[in-house]
This record gives sequence, structure tokens and C-alpha cells, in this order.
Amino acid sequence: MDFSFKANTFRDLFHNAVAEYIDDKGDDEQGVNSPGELLAAMDQAIDVMARADADSSVQSDMSAESMGLLEEKDISKIGQYTLDLLEGLVAYVQNKTGEQNRELIRLSVPVSLWVARHGGKLSHIDMLVNSLAGYANELTEPHLLADLAAVIREVIDACDNDIRRDIEQSNMMRPWRVLNLNYGIVATRSHQPELIEQAYDALIENLPQDARQFFKEGKQQMDLIGYPEEVREVVERYNNMWGAESPLH
Repeated sequence: MDFSFKANTFRDLFHNAVAEYIDDKGDDEQGVNSPGELLAAMDQAIDVMARADADSSVQSDMSAESMGLLEEKDISKIGQYTLDLLEGLVAYVQNKTGEQNRELIRLSVPVSLWVARHGGKLSHIDMLVNSLAGYANELTEPHLLADLAAVIREVIDACDNDIRRDIEQSNMMRPWRVLNLNYGIVATRSHQPELIEQAYDALIENLPQDARQFFKEGKQQMDLIGYPEEVREVVERYNNMWGAESPLH
């Protein structure tokens, strides 16, 4: 499964997702935040992202300075602007229908990957985390789960410092916590020991207060579900290291 941002594909998916709710004239509403304005702004944002991709593709022949490639802060701003537009359209459709449009929400994944792969930072990940969790609940094939685990890792690495500080630890459903726990779960279900170790190491670093319980529950799952022996070995090893009652180091 390819979650990458490809401008033409993304544009088609986006317009197909909103076509039922917004016509080319943007419905009858007018104004800065009207559906028509959001639609036009999204098309412009896609064009900007496509141009950045085109510039990156020739970077090997010319220096970043001579090509005028976008800096991290610019990539981050473009990505957040696009995600804000997407969120505005999700809200519009939800107000109109009473339901969230799953296909529209899931477009947050390629946009976020575009930010990550261009060296930008993600500052708001709620919609993205919900989308990734949805994929995690649907996928069953280990190789697809491995692909998803790799995407989640890219997202984690691209989160900005404000998210990584994880200040609001009283909120058990905070996106940073859900993202890292799902990373561990998806990696385990991929049945690939190397991916599992990477996810567990990230969990220990990013959610030390949750790691012990995660590994204990993982060990219990090994006993309930017929995981391959190489997966059981990794889970048992991390449980032995971190699942005891001694404090995490």
C-alpha cells in the first residue's frame, strides 16, 4: 500500500471525496471560508506541493541554494496550511451530513508524509493519527502492516518538539500517545522482528510511563494468539527487560 503524496492522484482523490457535497462553483455559500474558496485554495496548495516535488527531483544536479528549494519552516507551513484546508472541508461535510468523510480525512496521511519526506515538521496530528488508527484496525496482512509501521515511524520522526514534549500526560487519548502505542501494535502484527525492535525502542523513549504495561500486555497476547516464535522472542525479551516492577531507565 502506497501512502505517498502524488499530486495528480491526490487531486483526483480529493475531488472525488468532495464532489458529492461541493460543486465546481463551491455550492451557494460565499466568503473567505466558503466551500468554493477552500476548494480553490486546496488546488493551489496541491500545485505548490507538486512544484516542490519537481524541484526536489533535480536536486542531485544542482545545489539547494541554486535551486531555491524550500526550507524546513516553509515545508512545515505549507503542510499545515494544507491540513488546515482539509480539516475545514471535513468540518463542512460533517456539518452538512452529520458524518465524517473517512476518505477525506485519510488524505491527511499523504500530506503529512510529504511534510516528513521534505524535512518539515508536523505540529497538529489529530486527524492524521485517527486515519492511521483506522488503517491499523483494517489491515491484516503482515506485509501491509509492515508498510504501515514504516509510515507511522516517519510521522513520529517528523513531529515537532511541542508534540514530543508530551506535556498533557493526563489525557490518555492524546494523539502522541495513541500514535506511539499504535506503532508498537502495528509493528508487532507485522511479524518482522527488526521492525518490532525499532517500534519498542521508540516506545521506551517516547512513552516511558506506558512501556512497562505495553510489554506486559504484549506478552499476554503472545500466549493468547499464535504469533511466530521469532515474534514471541522479541516480546518476551522486552518484557523481561522492561516489564518488571523496577523503574524504567
